[in-house]
Amino acid sequence: MLILSLILAHLIADFYFQTEHMVKEKRKFLKLHLFHHAAMNFVFLLLIYFYQGNAFILEVLLPTILLVGVHGGIDYLKIILQDKTDQLIQKNAWNLGLFIVDQLLHILTILAVCYFTLQEDLQAKFHTVLLLLNLKEGIRPELGLLEGLLFLLVILIVCTTVTGHLIRIMLGSLTKHISLFEGKYTLKDLAISPNSEKNMSEEYTYMVMKHQDLSRGKIIGYLERLLVIALILMGSFSAVGFIVAAKSLTRFKQMDDRDWAEYFLLGTLTSFLFAIIYGVIVKIVFFGSY
Repeated sequence: MLILSLILAHLIADFYFQTEHMVKEKRKFLKLHLFHHAAMNFVFLLLIYFYQGNAFILEVLLPTILLVGVHGGIDYLKIILQDKTDQLIQKNAWNLGLFIVDQLLHILTILAVCYFTLQEDLQAKFHTVLLLLNLKEGIRPELGLLEGLLFLLVILIVCTTVTGHLIRIMLGSLTKHISLFEGKYTLKDLAISPNSEKNMSEEYTYMVMKHQDLSRGKIIGYLERLLVIALILMGSFSAVGFIVAAKSLTRFKQMDDRDWAEYFLLGTLTSFLFAIIYGVIVKIVFFGSY
């Protein structure tokens, strides 16, 4: 419960309290970002202290200070590395690597703090995880109500916001010329003879574009991944294909643009791959099999 609580606090502070503007100007807003993490860690640790704690300083203040201090060091190092790579033309892979390593280091920090200051038995926790995922033979432990709720909240955030951010880094920004097809205008160039008779007509068709609304695409991605997880939990694997078909039909005209079609296909398949993985994990944890 303690580890899940601190992971949840980290995800909330990192992906909800931190805005897009704060991400772009992270050096400027680093102190505010660390304050958000301090507040979330303190609140979660305080709730656990009231539930089963004994020493306020050792179980609330010290872990909060350590978590925030190490988090600040990791983020500052990431800022330095990103500043040195701003001139790279192709830097999606580098940013993706930084993002993954950054999050792994934060999770390892949480585990280290839990082990050294809160006396969590990480070996026993790891053994429990293996049993829950059916990766080790033995008696499956029962997942308590509170642990189950925390696990679902973590999966919810990872499935929506975290995965959306990960896919956006993987694919890069949508280029300006790839946008929504708004409609068509038809203009006719008429040639008029001296006797005022129309003797020729040429028709030109122009496709009108507008800027892509990324916020709607983000919400669609969230909903499709959650729907895939729900279908997997119900055992309806075949129904996942209908979601792909329905999503493709809504963007049928845009498929004429090969660049956009490849971008759309790669993003959709990546999103569904992550959703299937999350769905299988949730089903195994709660139901013992997929």
